[in-house]
Amino acid sequence: MFKYDMHVHTCPCSGGGSDIREHIDELIRKGFSGMVVTNHFYYGDNRIDRELPWEQFVDAYRQDYLYGLSYARERDFDLLFGIEEHVGDGREILIYGISPDFLAAHPELKMASAEKYAEVIHAGGGLVFQSHPYRASRYVRIPFPLECLDKLDGIEVYNAANEPAWNESAKRLADERGLACVAGSDAHDVEWAGRAGIAAKERIRTNEALVRVLKSGDYTIL
Repeated sequence: MFKYDMHVHTCPCSGGGSDIREHIDELIRKGFSGMVVTNHFYYGDNRIDRELPWEQFVDAYRQDYLYGLSYARERDFDLLFGIEEHVGDGREILIYGISPDFLAAHPELKMASAEKYAEVIHAGGGLVFQSHPYRASRYVRIPFPLECLDKLDGIEVYNAANEPAWNESAKRLADERGLACVAGSDAHDVEWAGRAGIAAKERIRTNEALVRVLKSGDYTIL
C-alpha cells in the first residue's frame, strides 16, 4: 500500500506552515509515498499580496509547490498540487486534480462560492471535497456541512487537527449519504505531517491518477 497525506500546508504561502522540504522528509520518515500540497488560496489564510493581478497571484501561490518539486523527485516522493479555499463563514473546501496553470486560466474563481468552484473544477476534471465539515473552531461561524454538498465529490472524514467528535460526525455523514472520503493531517508544523491520509494500492504520481483513485473508492482512510 502507498500512503498519501491529502492535506498539508507549507510556508511562506500558508500562515504558520513549515518548509515543504521538511514536510517531505518527515513524511518519508513515516513511510509515506507522497502528499498533496493544499495551501490556503485567495480567500484563505495565505501570505500573498491580494493586490497582484490574478495570474501573478497564482504564480506566487505556486512557488511553494515548485520549490519542493525537484526535491521530491530526488527523493522518489510523489508531490501533488491542490488547494484549500475558504468559501464563507469559516468553511473550506479541498481541491484535487488541477494544476496551477488551470487556476491561472480561471480568474472567476477569485472569492468564488463552493458551487462555482464545483462547476469550474469539475469541468477541468478535478474533484472538490469539503474540509473538516464539523470543525467548531473560533473562526468557523457555521460548523456544519455546506448546503451544496450534493454538488461536491465528498468530505474530509478524518482531519488530524480536529477534535475526535468532529471527525466522528463527518464519518457518520459520509456513511449515511454515501459520500466519498478523504483524510489528511492538516499539518502546518512539520511534526503533524503524516498523522492522517489515505492508503492506495497503486502509486499516485499524477493528478489523473489521484482523481482515478478517489473516484474508484479503492483506498483506505488512515
